[in-house]
Amino acid sequence: MGGVFRKRKGAYEKALSPRPQKNYVMPFAPIAAIDLGSLTVRLAVAASAGPGRFRILRHLREVTALGRGLAETGALAQEGMDRTAAALARFLREAAALGAADLTAVATHAVRRAGNRQVFLDRLRQELGLAVRVLAPEEEARLSLKGVLTVLAPKYLQEPVLAVFDVGGGSTELALRRSGTEPFFASLPLGVLTLSQAFPVGDPHEPARVAALKQELARRLAGFHREVLRPRLTAPPRLVGTAGAVTTLAAMALQMTDYDPGRVNNLVLTRERLAALAALVCRLPEAERARFPGIEPAKAGVMVAGALMVLAILEVCGRESLVVIDAGLLEGVLSEMV
Repeated sequence: MGGVFRKRKGAYEKALSPRPQKNYVMPFAPIAAIDLGSLTVRLAVAASAGPGRFRILRHLREVTALGRGLAETGALAQEGMDRTAAALARFLREAAALGAADLTAVATHAVRRAGNRQVFLDRLRQELGLAVRVLAPEEEARLSLKGVLTVLAPKYLQEPVLAVFDVGGGSTELALRRSGTEPFFASLPLGVLTLSQAFPVGDPHEPARVAALKQELARRLAGFHREVLRPRLTAPPRLVGTAGAVTTLAAMALQMTDYDPGRVNNLVLTRERLAALAALVCRLPEAERARFPGIEPAKAGVMVAGALMVLAILEVCGRESLVVIDAGLLEGVLSEMV
């Protein structure tokens, strides 16, 4: 793994491990990955299950809205940085308690775009001893694809074209996997948090504002499909969705009170079901949305944009269903670590 993390004055510092002798088999300690998303920060701790394989020991997540206000100011807000740093401190304690010997932290759209990102990254290094790798959009999409493929059912792996999309808080990443050629990666600056801030629909929603959001999504996604996606399609793609908006819709469809990734992975949602869920989300005031089975209360405010975004992807691609996968970026990072 290349090192261990030792706690020193509340921080984690990476110290190089001695190289084992040839005849000595070093036991595999747990590893950990952290994702600093625009809306949610997440931790996964895993144990190696053989070459290139792992078993998740613990998942933690917290909605810190790190990217809130970024579109207006071009910077991370102090409150978001404070909430995120506090969540990360808890994550590091949990990873240490589980014996994680190596930890990788990555950041996506919000940190990538922020003018004050270095201030935040320096703070995390100084206060927590945490070095964070800021991912380029294409790298984020590549790792999301890698994570999806760890749990995607074999029958879908045989499809000639897979279009894997990750609807995040600040952006949406796409990975196109085609038989006989290298994957293609792209990114759109459309996420549930940025859309919710740019196109507030009101609470309860105002039909004209919802219509404006739908129109913007249709326009932007049609252009992306026409100019970027369609020229690279060799066959109609099998759509695969990952990340919070998609998995929340799956949990709503199953009316899950206790979230279970095993029930979500490889669930097929039809366009008709998604349209019904989107209509429900748009109809309910935010307080009622927060109580609906399957929705995390902290995400209730962004699920109008999330549901409409997922539905718009199916509509612009002309597909009647998508496969839901809970695994994504974090699992992609873990897969590379093992």
